[in-house]
Amino acid sequence: MTCIRRLVRPSSLFTRRSFPPTQTACRRLTSSSHHPYQHVLYFGNVLGYESVHALSKFPRAWLDSVGVSNDIDHGIRFTSASAAPHHLLLSYTLLDASLKRTHQSAEDVVLPGALHEAQEAKHGDVILDQSSHTATTSFPSKVFALGRNTHAQLGLGFSSQEATRGMVTGELYGSGGVHAVAAGNGFSLVVTNTEHGSNVFAFGNDTLGQLGSASCSPEIARQDAYDISVRMGASDAPQLKLLPLPKKVQVADADGWQVLSISAGLDHSLVLVESQINGWIIQSVLSTGSNTDGQLGLTTNDQQDQVPIQPLISRAFSQIPVPLRPVSTAKRGDQGQSLVEVVCGADTSYALTAGGDLWVWGNSEYGQSFSGVHDRIVAPLFVSNPLPSAYHQSHIEFDRHRPPKPRKLVAGGSFAAILDTLGRVWVAGYGPRGKRVSADPAEWASLSLVEFAPDCVVQDLFCGLEYLVAFTHTSGGAEVFIWGVPPRSISSVPIIAPTRVPFSLPRTPREQWLDDNPQHKAHQKSKLTAQEVRLSIDAAACTRDHLLLVINDGRHQHVWAECDQPPRDERTDVLQ
Repeated sequence: MTCIRRLVRPSSLFTRRSFPPTQTACRRLTSSSHHPYQHVLYFGNVLGYESVHALSKFPRAWLDSVGVSNDIDHGIRFTSASAAPHHLLLSYTLLDASLKRTHQSAEDVVLPGALHEAQEAKHGDVILDQSSHTATTSFPSKVFALGRNTHAQLGLGFSSQEATRGMVTGELYGSGGVHAVAAGNGFSLVVTNTEHGSNVFAFGNDTLGQLGSASCSPEIARQDAYDISVRMGASDAPQLKLLPLPKKVQVADADGWQVLSISAGLDHSLVLVESQINGWIIQSVLSTGSNTDGQLGLTTNDQQDQVPIQPLISRAFSQIPVPLRPVSTAKRGDQGQSLVEVVCGADTSYALTAGGDLWVWGNSEYGQSFSGVHDRIVAPLFVSNPLPSAYHQSHIEFDRHRPPKPRKLVAGGSFAAILDTLGRVWVAGYGPRGKRVSADPAEWASLSLVEFAPDCVVQDLFCGLEYLVAFTHTSGGAEVFIWGVPPRSISSVPIIAPTRVPFSLPRTPREQWLDDNPQHKAHQKSKLTAQEVRLSIDAAACTRDHLLLVINDGRHQHVWAECDQPPRDERTDVLQ
């Protein structure tokens, strides 16, 4: 195991630094000859395979081993990812048209003007027309699951003590394919789109109602108010309630609701849904699971001191009383108070508005709710955009007519972080604040600016239970930073300041084949102009064991780079 102490001197733990550069033969980030690909990279320990000095390529063999080789040969793009402390979900969609090579036979009719292109195809020019290969939902979407399966949270049809990987079993139906995935502590949720709304499928641990599948039997009043255990049949023995296969759960009372956002905490889940009724857009936030800290938002303020809190749990999705006004479809652009996403921390809940304001509820013992240090907030509390005040306190100037707003919010165990519209990161709570954490609770509740280089703009932000990951752009290209308590294989001590994680984009199998066969490469037509590539992150998953990133190299369609295979019936230069 390689820890951060072996990589840097202890005295430098509180300064910005980077891991040793990778030695793999890969093209650098700012290469001018990229193709339109997704690159899946991992950092940490994935089922015993370690990459602790840099982000490394996620091998195709890991998906081949679970029986989806034909999908990769056909062509896939990754659509969403989510992680809990001990497992992750990664969804993909097949392309409309296969990327498998088709070679002309002697009987083929070559149209006038197409002879040159046909000759190039013979020499391995195998990238098909980008405009005809966008990934849509006319082909199936699937979900790859990896990690611990103690509570059947991988959706494989069984539970197991050892960590493993596989494809979520069962039919995740919906003509629109997989829209989103959410991983909680021992449970998982998958959202598919349909022509008339959304479906939500759940699997894993539902003992505390975190899947919202409703009780298997009517609730029975028991002498112990804290006894919320599941009983099966006539047995009085408490049991775990596990769903080993995806089960469709009822989220809203009627059909036609579209799931805009879904999130999972340690033992609770949140869903943001929207519907159009008679020319009005109506939104609703629903929750299910454990409510020990008020994270369901279902308790009234006059009952916040009741012991135990009521309700202690909810076994079905219930509407949270967030005061949301309907918006006319004619004024869709004017939706400042409409919600754009919901986010679960460990035991804290957040809803972010389009105007940059927040609704918060649940645990706030460390000030992670942006509303001060409280034992718990049992009902939704409105918090106006906290960034202008944070900018004033940090003596940073901004345009008063266009103040900074939260662009993205992420939440971990005892902290939450905001990526603002100016590319800065702010942290509230106890955890990865980018500096040594004070023992003063009042400081925990204040927003702390995470320092990066002056020319560094944070493009995206992700988090695990105990650490943060930033994807940035500088004059030198794209960079990945990590800080907090990282995956266990990376460091045995917290990383105080943002630390750069080296990475390079690996060449595709076809590009490697062309490098080994220069005669074929000489006939390759260049389709791309030389310019700097602006990378982005399509999906990310942050567990306690590893970090997974799906990096988009910024060109047209999104296709996994491993799908670009060399021609199978061409001779190599050695044979010629």
